[in-house]
Formats: sequence, C-alpha cells, structure tokens
Amino acid sequence: MKKLSHGCTLDCFDCCKFNIYVDKNEIVKIQGDKEHPYTKGFICKKGLAHLDRLKHRERIYSPMIKINGEWKEISFDEALNIMAEKLKYYKNKYSSKSILYYEQYGNGALLKSMGDLFFNFYGGVSKSKGGPCWSAGIKAQTYNFGDVKSHSLDDMINSKTIFVWGKNPAFTTIHTMQSIKKAKSNGSKIVVIDPIYTKTAEMADKYVRIKPNGDGALALAMGKIIIDKNLYDRNYIKSYVNGFEDYKNYVESLNLEDLIEICGVSKDDIEELVMLYTNKYSTILLGYGMQKYKNGGNTISLVDILGAITGQIGFAGGGINYANKVYPNVIDSDPYNSEKSCENRFFYVSHMADFINDSLLGRDFYDDDKVYLKDASLDKESKKYNTPIKMSVITKSNLLNQLANLNNLNDAFSKVEFKVCFDMFMTDTAKECDLFIPTTSTLESEDLIYSSMTSPYIIYNEKAVEPKNELMDEYEFFKELAKRVKLDNYPYVDKQEYLSKVIEPLKKFNDEVDIEYLKNNYFTIHKPVAWEDKKFKTASGKFEIFFNESLYLENNNKKDNKLSFKLLTCHSRDTLSSQHMMDEDGISVAYINEEMARKLSFNEEKIVTLRNHNGEIRVNLKIDNSVADFIVLMYVGWWTKHGNPNYLTDSGVSDIGGQVTYNETEVEIDFAV
Repeated sequence: MKKLSHGCTLDCFDCCKFNIYVDKNEIVKIQGDKEHPYTKGFICKKGLAHLDRLKHRERIYSPMIKINGEWKEISFDEALNIMAEKLKYYKNKYSSKSILYYEQYGNGALLKSMGDLFFNFYGGVSKSKGGPCWSAGIKAQTYNFGDVKSHSLDDMINSKTIFVWGKNPAFTTIHTMQSIKKAKSNGSKIVVIDPIYTKTAEMADKYVRIKPNGDGALALAMGKIIIDKNLYDRNYIKSYVNGFEDYKNYVESLNLEDLIEICGVSKDDIEELVMLYTNKYSTILLGYGMQKYKNGGNTISLVDILGAITGQIGFAGGGINYANKVYPNVIDSDPYNSEKSCENRFFYVSHMADFINDSLLGRDFYDDDKVYLKDASLDKESKKYNTPIKMSVITKSNLLNQLANLNNLNDAFSKVEFKVCFDMFMTDTAKECDLFIPTTSTLESEDLIYSSMTSPYIIYNEKAVEPKNELMDEYEFFKELAKRVKLDNYPYVDKQEYLSKVIEPLKKFNDEVDIEYLKNNYFTIHKPVAWEDKKFKTASGKFEIFFNESLYLENNNKKDNKLSFKLLTCHSRDTLSSQHMMDEDGISVAYINEEMARKLSFNEEKIVTLRNHNGEIRVNLKIDNSVADFIVLMYVGWWTKHGNPNYLTDSGVSDIGGQVTYNETEVEIDFAV
C-alpha cells in the first residue's frame, strides 16, 4: 500500500495536508498528516468527503450536449470539436471578448485554473473582478498595509486577549479553533463579537452581540475612547503610521451615542473591549461576513486602524489577521506569460447579469481599466466595445447557486447562446448549460495547492488514482483544445515541467526546492509575526489610514413599523458552499429567535415563505436563541430544489474590492404558504 502526499483543495482557511493510502489504484483511506506542522493529524468531515465525492453515484464521467432540452452523452473528441468550433466562430464574428469566462473557488489547486490562462492565450475574453468571498477586505488591507499578511496560529499563545470578530472558527477553521483553545488554557482571554451566538462564542470569556453591519461603528467607538483616554501609541504612530491626525479629528467629531446605537453594543461593553484590547499585546481575527456590506472595505480598514494606533502591528501576540497571502506574489503562476497575449475586459461579479444584458443591447460602457460601468451615462469618456456575450465557459464554480439575486442572474444567463460547464456533477449551474465537460476529482489530479487565508504551507498533490479519461483533467483538456483552436504560443508541456517553472522562484528561499522536495518535505516561507520589520508595502512605507469620512456622522438607522428581518447567510460546520449539499432531502432551514417568533405569533417549527423584491423561497423555520433580534439566519449551500437563499440576496457591490453585498438583504416572513 502506497502513502501519497495531498492537500485539501476546498476553499477553506486550513488547506489541510492529507496522507492518501492507495492499493491497486483504489484509495483505501484519507488521513490528516500527523507530522505536518499545521495540520497536526486532524481534518474535518468536509476534507474526508473528497473520497465520497470521488465515488459518488451521481458523478458524471462523459461529456454531454443538450439537444432540444435533453442531455445526450458524447465523446471527449466530439466535445472538443464542438467547443473549438464555437470558439473559432464567435471570435471571428464578434471578437474573443464575446466569450465570458468565469471561475471561482470550487477547487483551489493551481492547475484547475488553466482555463483562465487558456483564454488569455486565446486573445482575451470577458472576466470577472471582485467576488463572493473576501474582496472588500483584501482591498482594504492592501490599502492599509500594502499587502495581506497574518500571524501564525501558534503566535496566539503570546496574546493577552484574542478578539474573534465576525468569525466562527468552530465551523470554518478547525486549526484556528484548536489554537484558540490552547491559548485560552495558557491564560489568554477570548472575546467573540458576532450577531450570532456561535459555537465559538460558547467557549469565549466574553461574548458581545453586535448588530449586523455594526462593526465599523464599534471600531470607531473603540477608536474614539482610545483617543479620549490617551491610550494610543504616539511613538508607534509617529514612526509607522500615516493619516492619524485626520482620523483623530474624524472620530472626535462623531457622537458616541450614535455609534452605540448603530452597533448595538453598550458603552460599558465598549469600554471593557478597549481595556482588554489596549492591554498589549492583543490580536484580532477577522471574519469575512462583516465586509459583505456596501461599506465592507471601510469596515475592515476601521478595525485595522485600531491595531495601528495602539502599536500592535508587527509584534508577537498582536496583529490584525484577515488573510495570509504568502505565495501569490512569490511563485510564478503564469510562467508562460499568457497576459502578454491578451486584452481582457472585466465586470464586477455583482454586475454579471447587467453586464450580459447591456452587452447584448449594445449599451455596455467601460472605464480606463476596461471595467464595465453599470448604469453608465452615454458620455464620450466611456469606452464601448459593441461586443455581445455569445458564449460562456464556467469552471470551478456553481455560480447559479452561489451568486446573489439568482432570479435576475438566471434570466440574463439564459440569453447567452452557448454555455459550457466544467464540473463533476450536474449542479444548478450545469443544468442551465448546453455542453457539460466532466472533470477530475482532486484525488485524480497532480497539482500544487496553497491557501491565502491561514495555512502558510505549499503542498504538492500527487495523483492518487487514475481518472476514467485523461481529458477529464482540465490541464489536459485545455491543452488539447488549444491545439484544435491553433494557439501557437500555448504551453504544450507536461504538468511536471509546468509546475517546476511555477515554483522556480522558491529556490531563492531554499535552493533544494523542486517537485520531489515538496512531495517529501513540509515547506513554508511564512514568518510567524506579520510586519515584524515594520516595513509596510505601501508607497510611503508606513501603515496608511483610510476611512470614509461621510459615514457615521449621524445615526441613519431605519425605523419603520414593518417587521422585516436582515438575512444573514453563514457557513455551517458540514458543508463548504454547495458541494456537500446535493444529497440533502427536504427544504432549506432558517432560524429566528424566540422573541421574534413571539412577535410573529409563532411557537413551533413551521413551513413559511421568505420573500423580498428579489424573489421568494419556502423554508422550514425553526427557533434558535443564538440568533439576534430581527435576523433570519440561513446556512449557505442549499440548492434550488431545497430553497436557496440566494434567490433573495442582494447583488450589490461594496465600496472597494467588488465584494458581493449579500448581508444587505432584508426579508419578510409570510406564514401563508
């Protein structure tokens, strides 16, 4: 029996290291690598489910074409010919930008994204910016620090207080949770700030319930008290921070009572948070839900500023931990310079439906960066392509499940003439397409994987078992497609050669690094304390304070007599997005607390309709007192057949970064089903 190296490719903070045990081209078991410095032998059920998905009864192994609404199996040769002819036809008639290419986080392995590079070599197409996950916060931290870095999990042992802000590691990052427990047993205090009393909150020393989108107001209230009580670090600010005086003037102009009303946290609690946080060194772990609002980037920046003005950036036990982009700017993920072969145009993910519709109507306009301008006036400064979207290619994404305002997106998507989906299963997205290309499981693919969220290790994935057809591997499929489309400059090389070029820059950290080395060793270039040298990657070399000075000048909380609820869609313990929900029976589940149920004259589990201006779904409504007032909680991943909350969610765009603003959604509950 062979033991092979592999890393989990799910869109997760932890990127766990597996040992895969194989006998006669059959996987016997998957185990967490006990020797790995990050994984330490334990993995979650989502990681173990890779084996279930590999052998799932609903898995598709043959390409299919839709004819008169019915799927028909075809060969890979036929599928390649169909796709090649479509690509040549649309490029010749409408230009390469008539192709919409979309991928997201369905598989994090590097070579699963070869479609993106293929379409660069093809000449450039229409691609997305921003996204459904972390975009506003990434942009904010880049403005503040110049890059996005986090401390190692082990550094929490040095923290006097650990603030878990809008994050539920008990469900979403089990290794973070283990480190929190270890730090707590060593004497660190744990503070959880969240609208939901989460499983993580259950083990905290202090839980602070905050209103949805109250995080920026809370950060400002803390900043105001820190300044009022002279708890800021003047020497640190003088040496390493730009923009403090403007920030100080801003917070001094704000009314503390207004901030308290907006965030829903009492003055006593805020003062206690300040006392705990300014007792150096304390660390903050930020979740992604708090930036899924229109002001999401501003919110993350306001929390970052707390770390800067108290002098807690660059020291053991401190830091603001949002994401950890160790490798993207180091490795060469495009070693054959595909970007030189193309001119892409772009649209924000939130604007995909409008972009498709406007392109078909010939009224799509673009800024100087070739980004689609929604609701653009017909002025001379806007660029116009006059190129309709005629074909779409979807990889690594169940976008007609995961993106917002699905009624609107489905309608726009249906107007695209020819749609191709790459997947293992007939997902909600695949059902709406015209050509289906089956793909490999991660267990059938040689690849590289790393996380840009928490785990700092890069992992070489050995192919554990052979796929039924070599062309199920996206790397091989797009290489063959490139031949048929006659892309002369495409890299017609095997995976080993390609990956060797990708990791070549790592040799400056360790000249022994190659594929074989990564297969047999644990490798990271991460430093345990982010920004320890205080050399920020901004233009000034300092931490840059930025904020929207037009926000929070007064309390604009809406007050009306209508009993509406904020819809929060969070990640559960059992599934990552939609991948593990296909076998669930019945309808989706939503939760409100007992007090809200009383207001609705509701006292037991019941089938209800949730509705708003975007649509409606039927759900099984349950009572759960972990949920705050005027909130409906649902977990993500439900399919259309269950009642997907994304038929209700708003497809707005954040202030910076292009984040989808899911958490702006409000719904009403109707008991007349």
